[in-house]
Amino acid sequence: MLIRLLLTILLTLTVRSALAQAPDSDPQAVDLLQQVLNNSGMKTTPFSSFTAQGTITYYWAGQPVQGSATIRARGNDQFRLDANLPDGIRSFSTSKRGGSRKGSDGKVSEIPAHNTVNAGIPTLPYPAIAAHLADPDATISYVGQADNAGPPAHQVRVTRNFPTDADPDGILAALFRSDYFIDAQSLRVIRIEDSIHPVQSMSESYPHAIEFEEYSAARGIAVPALVRETVGGQTTWEFRLSDIRFNPALQDEDFLLQ
Repeated sequence: MLIRLLLTILLTLTVRSALAQAPDSDPQAVDLLQQVLNNSGMKTTPFSSFTAQGTITYYWAGQPVQGSATIRARGNDQFRLDANLPDGIRSFSTSKRGGSRKGSDGKVSEIPAHNTVNAGIPTLPYPAIAAHLADPDATISYVGQADNAGPPAHQVRVTRNFPTDADPDGILAALFRSDYFIDAQSLRVIRIEDSIHPVQSMSESYPHAIEFEEYSAARGIAVPALVRETVGGQTTWEFRLSDIRFNPALQDEDFLLQ
């Protein structure tokens, strides 16, 4: 029932009508996200797409497997990663809140919708932040100073609100929730936290995070050279950037796995 409702929301153009009126956002939280964008370099170097090259290391059963990687991204919801690994090419792609994977054997499998609603652009936080700030159905709130072992950071939460009869247990709202951790000094995003779910269940969840490190200027944009994914506190992959190019001509077809 819930999965069917989620798919209905994602596959229609009337998402707003299915959502309750979002409560007013916290001005402090909105300002923090806006400052992240202001400090990113996007005002002087605006971009709507990018390609990136680098190396990726997957951690499978505790063993690192490394290869070269190519990334393509467009807008705030189209992303593709192709990894050239010892056993062949493996690909991951999300587009307009749908997604798929392709194994080294050439088999393509669909990623369930409840694991793509927050997929965004995993290796660069700015497209998602810009989309949140422009979304009248998003509620942006200030959680407080983050309780972590690193430098002082602000925690900002982005949520969506659904009618109680459609989401009595808050499961759908939890799917769309993201927490941004922003370094208090540099105003760079150092981590985004949300959740990931088993293929057959959207009510069972595991902590999921994307971590950003080693920011440097690339063609005027502050770009993290090291991006890491963790699930349940365990590292699943790390991407190290070697080159990035902004505003290449990309089409929807570039994000289809066949």
